[in-house]
Amino acid sequence: MRFMIMGAGALGSYFGARLQAAGHDVAFIARGAHLEAMQRGGLRVRSPLGDLDLPQVRAFDRPEAAGDVDAVLFMVKTYDVETAGRSLLPCLTPETIVVTAQNGVTAHQRLAKILAPGQVAPGMVYMPADVVEPGVIRHSSDFNRLVTGPLMDGRRAPLEAMAAALESAGLEMPLVADAGPSLWEKFALLASVANVTCLTRLNLGPIRDTHETNVLLRAALDETMAVGRAVCPGLELAAGERAWDLIQSMRREVHASMLDDLRRGKRLELDDICGEIVRLGAAHGVPTPVHGFANAVLRPYLNGTPD
Repeated sequence: MRFMIMGAGALGSYFGARLQAAGHDVAFIARGAHLEAMQRGGLRVRSPLGDLDLPQVRAFDRPEAAGDVDAVLFMVKTYDVETAGRSLLPCLTPETIVVTAQNGVTAHQRLAKILAPGQVAPGMVYMPADVVEPGVIRHSSDFNRLVTGPLMDGRRAPLEAMAAALESAGLEMPLVADAGPSLWEKFALLASVANVTCLTRLNLGPIRDTHETNVLLRAALDETMAVGRAVCPGLELAAGERAWDLIQSMRREVHASMLDDLRRGKRLELDDICGEIVRLGAAHGVPTPVHGFANAVLRPYLNGTPD
């Protein structure tokens, strides 16, 4: 298949590298030093599941330079969804599938206002990764999962070829019947880890080692689950326990990508993580003190490290 990785940061570069190594045609859309490094020297992946060294990759700064594609892994930051979505239009055929993979619960809905709903499917990535230096990706877990729901017009069959392609590359792509509960289960995990790792500036290991911060982590998860159950009645209570078990089993060095952005002085996805929970909690009468505190404390860093 012909793939485009729209937003080839840590996660996108990892998925794209695996797909290229398996023989698929992959175009990476990136920017800055990471783009320059890929254009100059290719892409390297360091992973418990096996390292990769790709001396050459097709890396561009604009989607139209890549030509038509069969499938897009849409992995831009939440605040870039609309701009990036419009830039995709010249590359899409009527059969092209676009799978979102943002740190929130609304990206697929926002993108479907720009593209045809029958082209967009919500996706949830389960794996931590970071760009340790331009052109070098570190994957720090024993799993690399992209859970995908049906296309927004209800069809599932067009996603099956894409799932087979990812699985041929050693990537998991389970298809679910209803994306709503899956989105919220992933969001509960992501939001709690993002908020507490950013508040403490620590990886999960020392957070779990300390009783008080581990309790805070659980409170953040429970708050998100409470909001999620108000918004999405199909979200099971057991989803919170699954998310908690996964958090407790993750490697000690794991942290949220928002902490990477915070450390590097970059813009934060605060409005679509803490802010989203606070807004939805207020709308549904669900208290959100932990996320409200995180939203307030991190707000000065919204657009990068303040002067």
